[in-house]
Amino acid sequence: MSWVNELLVGNSVGHIVLVFAFVISLGVALGRIKIGGLSLGMTFVLFVGIAASHFGMQFPDLLHVDQSGGRHFVDPDVLHFVREFGLILFVYAVGLQVGPGFFAAFKSGGLKLNLLAVAIVFSAVLVTVVIHYMTGIPMPVMVGILSGAITNTPGLGAAQQAYTDMGNDSSILGTAYAVSYPLGVVGIILSIIAVRILFGIDIDKENERLRVAQKEKQSPTKADGGEKQIPMSDEPHLIPIFVGILLGVILGSIPVYIPGVPQPVKLGLAGGPLVVAILMGAWGAKIKLPTPMTHSAVLMLREVGIGLFLACVGLVAGEKFVETIINGDGLFWVGLGVIITLVPLLVVGTLAYAVFKVDYFTLMGMIAGSTTDPPALSYSVGAAGNDKPSIGYATVYPLAMFLRIMTAQLLILLFA
Repeated sequence: MSWVNELLVGNSVGHIVLVFAFVISLGVALGRIKIGGLSLGMTFVLFVGIAASHFGMQFPDLLHVDQSGGRHFVDPDVLHFVREFGLILFVYAVGLQVGPGFFAAFKSGGLKLNLLAVAIVFSAVLVTVVIHYMTGIPMPVMVGILSGAITNTPGLGAAQQAYTDMGNDSSILGTAYAVSYPLGVVGIILSIIAVRILFGIDIDKENERLRVAQKEKQSPTKADGGEKQIPMSDEPHLIPIFVGILLGVILGSIPVYIPGVPQPVKLGLAGGPLVVAILMGAWGAKIKLPTPMTHSAVLMLREVGIGLFLACVGLVAGEKFVETIINGDGLFWVGLGVIITLVPLLVVGTLAYAVFKVDYFTLMGMIAGSTTDPPALSYSVGAAGNDKPSIGYATVYPLAMFLRIMTAQLLILLFA
């Protein structure tokens, strides 16, 4: 029965495919279960990944062992590639979805949304600095907690690079990130739900208002029931899709040098493809050019991408998640991460809806975009039943990503 052991806990291609299929399928199934009328949707894939990785570590003799002696349920290099590729697929699909209405949405309320997103970003930084001085926790640990609490991997990478360039071991940032990330994902979604409960928002009534508003803006001959569809092509074309991804990766890799900052800032593998996809969607809509994918194909690409991304994050975090919480300061770090997640989102989210009159669907996307959190966007789109959260997400995402990367580096350079 050696083939069974190799399939279950080995390092073969079959094992890797089996793990991903198991984690994603079970996570999607469990994510459909509603508790109190609410469900986590695709986000549940993250927790199944954590559990699979943790319990997979119980078979050390047959697991992948790297040069540092670490044991892994799935090859870390494979996880790194699949995570980034899944994220690229997800954000590229989001860009194609929101592209046709992106610039119109930005003109109508983009400045206000971006200012609110900036407030969220700097509020989280302020909370992090206050906790640093109150608790005495080293800033590198706090930056790791911050990056996990707002689920920003590029910011973590930039901070790690800055700390390494100062001659330090940056592994502690990754550990703090992994511990705080899972509840960061949940906390962002809970913030969205909390605003809904606080103001008694009814999703069905909000959708009805949206349909009425869309019908009023459209001529009778162009009314389509209220849900804007991506123009369909006769068949999907792979060349435009992968050329777009190619251009996005190139754009995301271009370094931007800022005086006084030792490391260049980049849009990264998420920001670059998103920007290119938005431009492709907007340009195609302007000249009435069908997208290279049908509407359903774009949705499928989006869900596959976020599923792969969440599975990888869970499989990586699960290796040290329980150990850090039980034997180290991980539980305390988790609590601090929850504070960093919730305080800025609840304060700014409440002001956005009550004072600045941002509609709830756009607010969902703005909160997800300000934290650059794909799982929160996935949840928001599923809960809303329309693509309006995607527009709010894409409107604030580029600036939020830039600021998350910049502030993470500056916290290291100024306080470490």
